[in-house]
Amino acid sequence: MSQIEETLKKYPKYMPTLVRYEEPIEISEDEMQIEMQEQVLNQKKKQQLQPLDQKWSIDEILNKFFPPRRFEHEGHFFKQVVSVNDVKRDELNQLEAELDQRLIERQARKSGICPVREDLHSQLFEEIIRQSAINCPERGLLLMRVYDNLKLTFAAYQTLYAGSVVFGNRKAAESEIGKSEQDSKIADYDKKKIYLENQKILLENELDAIQRSFKEIRELEEKRMESEMQFLKQQTKHLEHFLKQVQQNQQ
Repeated sequence: MSQIEETLKKYPKYMPTLVRYEEPIEISEDEMQIEMQEQVLNQKKKQQLQPLDQKWSIDEILNKFFPPRRFEHEGHFFKQVVSVNDVKRDELNQLEAELDQRLIERQARKSGICPVREDLHSQLFEEIIRQSAINCPERGLLLMRVYDNLKLTFAAYQTLYAGSVVFGNRKAAESEIGKSEQDSKIADYDKKKIYLENQKILLENELDAIQRSFKEIRELEEKRMESEMQFLKQQTKHLEHFLKQVQQNQQ
């Protein structure tokens, strides 16, 4: 860890993450203000993933997924961009160990709904997306699409859970003040019906998104294989023509 990172680590807004970033660099206040204004403008626009056939550079994809982090500390301004370097096998083992260590340090629960565990595993998923985007930008785009869908699904489950808790508490209170047992059973059946209907919709949406993603991956691989076959055929023709010319010259 560099001296700059050691200094920023003491700064409350400098939150460590499992996503690999480059070392922070110091920038001027004017650069800081300009970049912050551009970031605000970009956030106001609806960010949508572009079609897979559009050519994206690795830097463009990574900066779209992971905007630069900016910090101010003791009158100095710093900027940190996401890393474009791939990882080795031993670094993956270090990443796993770091995840386990942070789960312990932040006292994440091993079961049930835990915001800490959710946050750390989201960071891990983002790091996996970063690594995939470096090796194959198209795969990175598709993984980010699946990741966004999973976040929406999880948020819907959280809303559903909160609504179920409120509904259950309200019905319990009504039962305590004299509601009949039959009314309570009917309310429970209604609650289960609503829950199952909502769960059905969520699962159908999730299945549809996953099927579309895998279809796009399959089509992309087929196009790539077809392109490689055409290239090999052309190379074969050129070699055959070259051999014929060599034989004719020897004769």
